[in-house]
Amino acid sequence: MNRRNWLSSLGVSAAGSLAGLSAVAVSQADKRSWVLSRESFRVSHGEQMTRLHSYLGGTFLSYLAQVHRGPKMFLEAIVAPHTPQAMVVTAFRSFDEMIEIRNKVAAHPDIQRARADLESGESQILVAAADSLQFQDGPDRRRGCIFELRSYLAPAWRDRPPAAASAAFRRAGIDPILTASAAGEHLPRFTYLVPFEDLAVRQQAWARLDADSAWNALEAKVTGASIYKLAPYSPLS
Repeated sequence: MNRRNWLSSLGVSAAGSLAGLSAVAVSQADKRSWVLSRESFRVSHGEQMTRLHSYLGGTFLSYLAQVHRGPKMFLEAIVAPHTPQAMVVTAFRSFDEMIEIRNKVAAHPDIQRARADLESGESQILVAAADSLQFQDGPDRRRGCIFELRSYLAPAWRDRPPAAASAAFRRAGIDPILTASAAGEHLPRFTYLVPFEDLAVRQQAWARLDADSAWNALEAKVTGASIYKLAPYSPLS
């Protein structure tokens, strides 16, 4: 699969992705940065999740682990625009490495057969600084956590969230394990993956952030939020 077709499979047009690919090119020059693939898989009812998890935790993870040792997480949606669904987040050192690994996985005959009957959901390419991805070698206690994927539109933030945004998160008790910008977007969009002990802790944290005047002055608009749990077979790296 060439780059144009692969980008199309992610829902990114060749023309529309130029701005995002420019950001990715910067990350390629900086080996301390990450390029991430975020892909979701949908099923029509809960009984089909057993089959989806069997594929993701068996065929897919088994082969992916052979060809890619980078950070990866497998999550199942609790609250999302579409449920049931699962999400896979995989981190790469460059855009070229991501293309190479994705092509290897897509060419595997067992994966081709399994994916023929699976419905893909939303897919996205993200770019993160080295210190903005912290889910490798995570503590075992995270297995009982919930994980919120939250996206913001913040035109004034430019390339990355300002220090004031990170400070506001700390005051609210929000500690993202991923902070990334969306490749292929013409406007600054930022995605956070945040672990919380439970739903009550999550609600209290966002309430503190909403009451923070310094945060409100940053004028970041929520464009999407979904809540997940870790799949039993997911590595914490």
